[in-house]
Amino acid sequence: MGTTIGNILISYDIDKSHTQVKTALESLGYLETFKHTNDPEIYNLPNTTLWHQQKSSNQAMTDLKTVCANLRVTLEKAITVKGAEFVGY
Repeated sequence: MGTTIGNILISYDIDKSHTQVKTALESLGYLETFKHTNDPEIYNLPNTTLWHQQKSSNQAMTDLKTVCANLRVTLEKAITVKGAEFVGY
């Protein structure tokens, strides 16, 4: 479970340093926006939700845990899921 490589979505709650955690994850290739083919609209994900094009759910959780440990941030809860389709508002 959680080993298929592809689009994944990760959402998390932490106790502090939100900007630093997000910046660290973005440096690993995580994105906070997405765009559909043939659609000019760019969609923003909720504040502590990101996605990655080439990770597994397990890899994403490991990345998040590592970033939080390095920044001495408490990871309160998180979920990573394989994302085959995205719809935005």
